[in-house]
Amino acid sequence: MLLRKRKAKIPGKPNYLCVPAALKELEKIELIRQPNGNYKLDHAVTATQKVILGAFGLDKEWIKTQARLIGKDIQNAAMPEEQKDDEENAENAENIEY
Repeated sequence: MLLRKRKAKIPGKPNYLCVPAALKELEKIELIRQPNGNYKLDHAVTATQKVILGAFGLDKEWIKTQARLIGKDIQNAAMPEEQKDDEENAENAENIEY
């Protein structure tokens, strides 16, 4: 419904404002892991993506904020596993008799 309203306001016939095309376009928004372990957007938000997001009342700043939050969640989810592995390795090393 929101895409249809936005399509009516734009001159011409923007084909990217149907649900399948909009989803395909928004799927291109990706996070990549940097060497320091942080995550960031792979590419800038395109004009087409901005129009689609605008139909839902969102903007590129919202996407950037969400990307940062998701990146932090990924880092935090990975941290406890790494710490558990380090602790298990330390315990196993203590239990070895020489």
